[in-house]
Amino acid sequence: MFPKLEKKFVILYTLSTGLILSVILAAAFLFFLSSQDSRRKSIFQDQLFTLMSRLQTDSVFSDSYLAQLEQKHQLAIYIEENDSPFFFPGSYVTRTKREKLFERAEDLAAKEGIFPHSHPISSNLLQSSLLEIRGDARDIYLGNVLVIQTAGGYKKLILLQDISGNRALVMRTLLFYILIGCIGILLLFLTGRWFVRRSLKPLEETYQKQQDFVAAASHELRSPLAVIRSTADAVADAPEEQERLLEVIRKECQRGSSLVKNLLLLAAADQKQWAVRKEYFEIDEMLLNLLEVYEPLCVSRNGKLLLELPEEPIPKVLADPELCRQIFTILLDNAVAYGLGTEPGKDCKAGQMIGTLSERDDHCAQGSENTGRIVLRAEYKRPFVMVYVIDHGPGIPDEEKKLIFDRFYRQDKSRNQKEHFGLGLAIAVRLAEIQGIGLDVEDTKGGGSTFRVSHYRFLNG
Repeated sequence: MFPKLEKKFVILYTLSTGLILSVILAAAFLFFLSSQDSRRKSIFQDQLFTLMSRLQTDSVFSDSYLAQLEQKHQLAIYIEENDSPFFFPGSYVTRTKREKLFERAEDLAAKEGIFPHSHPISSNLLQSSLLEIRGDARDIYLGNVLVIQTAGGYKKLILLQDISGNRALVMRTLLFYILIGCIGILLLFLTGRWFVRRSLKPLEETYQKQQDFVAAASHELRSPLAVIRSTADAVADAPEEQERLLEVIRKECQRGSSLVKNLLLLAAADQKQWAVRKEYFEIDEMLLNLLEVYEPLCVSRNGKLLLELPEEPIPKVLADPELCRQIFTILLDNAVAYGLGTEPGKDCKAGQMIGTLSERDDHCAQGSENTGRIVLRAEYKRPFVMVYVIDHGPGIPDEEKKLIFDRFYRQDKSRNQKEHFGLGLAIAVRLAEIQGIGLDVEDTKGGGSTFRVSHYRFLNG
């Protein structure tokens, strides 16, 4: 799905931005053509005005002057006085014969009412518009025909300027703009592909997580339902076991209900539907209440729950008390399940530790002193208050520390521990995030895991 979506977005991005670039380049090229045309006509008008002024004031033109003028500005000049042409063969060599070009200029002027033998009547000047004369060798000329009345009669001037070189310049400029456009579209395609891939990557990751979440949730929900169905079938076959089987059904129903509740909690946290009610409260008082609740549970599992508070008073923290209590409850549940879930020395005897023999012996010697202990500790480090939940269980490998906050992630790949779904820490980290609280994990000295809840803002800091 995402490769096709990426392809469509890249094509759409390239086409839209390429169209904009093409419009900009086309406008720039048209502006170039307009400026070139204006410049060319301006130069031609200057030469025409110069010659017209000389025709009105001078009766004689030197061949050298006309030859120099033609060579300098790529002109072809024809002058006649009272139907008698000046004897000037011309110095600029045109690709089409000069006589043909002059005849074509006169034909175009005739269409405007200026015939070969026209004389000024109502004014002292007859002049055509700017003409475009095309030669036989793909050469193009800008031209003008004018007749001036003088004291001795009239003078006629046909002036042509070769603009074929301008056409070549225009073609080179057009190719340059096309090349710039192609390079620009290619760069837009490459940057568009990079941008689209970068933009779609979070969506793809989110979609993949959603797929994994649905698959894991389906697996977890299927398990209690399968047990309930098989147990219900067994009730009919073994009436004498009815009470025990009904108890199994009740437990699986409770397990399924707990899973659904956790899923709803996560959904509410994702949608930010929690009503976060921050207030200042005593964190040590909350920890004392948690000690009273969890101490009997730890004792029943041959463990100890210790509370360590600093001698100095801990400032009040600004957070939601109910959400914070739920975070600590999740952390303590995990500590009891994993920190007290093994017999003393079991991990060492089973060979589950990695390292040399001496390293394992040192770890077991240190772990035997703290086995079965869970420590609930609060510290005040200006300007923050931090709470630690410390266990001395098997610990969490470094490569799994970031994964444990993912939904349905469990170190127990076989999922034999049915009382846990792998949602607790995912819920805890979301509850911390929506309050602006930090939650991370590190190794406990001597073995185990330490969860730290930090960044509580306090009242008088």
